Amino acid sequence: RQWLFSQWRRTSEKWGFEEVDAPVLENEALYIRKAGEEVTQQLYSFEDKGGRRVSLRPEMTPSVARMVAAKRKGLSLPIKWYSIPQCWRYERMTRGRRREHYQWNME
Repeated sequence: RQWLFSQWRRTSEKWGFEEVDAPVLENEALYIRKAGEEVTQQLYSFEDKGGRRVSLRPEMTPSVARMVAAKRKGLSLPIKWYSIPQCWRYERMTRGRRREHYQWNME
């Protein structure tokens, strides 16, 4: 895994992408806004001690969109970010589709 991740990093940085990361836990509403209420069936979600509904990230795109919206005035365009996040999906495992996985994103 480390060898593969280093290849992804080297390729991303060769083309001018900067590595970013986001919290593993996000507000459940972030994913509902992107994919609709039915997405909750595919999330590892729970209520935290503060009474908030949070989810383990199933993908990185909504987190990246949230980060861009929060920093949009301070970002120079084009934004070239990449990430190799660990993600989780609560669904039946099938060949090639596990509940826990990593994915290479270039935004």
